[in-house]
Amino acid sequence: MIKKLLGLSIVFFLLNLSLQSQTNPVIGLDSLNECTTITMGKKATDDGSVRTSHTDDSHRTRSNIFVTPARKHAPGSTVTMYKRLWGNENPMVSYKNDSVGVIPQVPYTYAYFNSAYPCMNEKQLGIGESTFGGRASLKSDIGLIDCQRLCTLMLERCSTARQAITVAGELLKVYGWIDAGECLTIADKQEVWHLEIMGAGKGNKGAVWAAQRVPDDHVSVNANASTIKEIDTNDKEHFMYSDNVFQLALDSGWWDGKQTFR
Repeated sequence: MIKKLLGLSIVFFLLNLSLQSQTNPVIGLDSLNECTTITMGKKATDDGSVRTSHTDDSHRTRSNIFVTPARKHAPGSTVTMYKRLWGNENPMVSYKNDSVGVIPQVPYTYAYFNSAYPCMNEKQLGIGESTFGGRASLKSDIGLIDCQRLCTLMLERCSTARQAITVAGELLKVYGWIDAGECLTIADKQEVWHLEIMGAGKGNKGAVWAAQRVPDDHVSVNANASTIKEIDTNDKEHFMYSDNVFQLALDSGWWDGKQTFR
């Protein structure tokens, strides 16, 4: 009974948050960023499943959903990357997408649910999203990959959460992150992770990121905030991170190399 009530409470919370964020007259339309994710490890659910979620509380993003089928791609194929921009010229404001370049395509891509933020593929790899913004000094326009494109690439190319984080790190190092600070909650059939990403700094191509696994018996929430604090470099089961995370903090004067890194 307690588990059922908890489930109902979470559903009500998400619905209530979504309704409030879209009808609150105090919040300006262009400042409305209240996406929330709730994640659950397999020992925290009533049926042993792993869960992630996403309330896409944005008046600009599209509301339709369709299936992009699995595909084989010819050698030398490329995939176009887009930068998401505000489109205010229509009666209902939305996003528009400008092409910023291409990256090499892989030989085969998985089928996935194509929504505003692509959310799950045929391997039961699921992704939620919550924007936290991050330090303005880390935002960079040098690169090719934004949040929606990264979700697509991970779902097309990966079958597990760890693989998705690894592939994301490799792609961002080469092609660069051009979005604000984002938390992606990535779940497969065994585990769920929070991946937090920011740019590599103004004028720099790349990204700085860290990922933390939600313990199997935990429930976690991200509501537009960076929630990863200390990174345990010895705990490979629960932490992954970019190879520049410590040096960037040192170079920026945010860490002295002696105190606990957070």
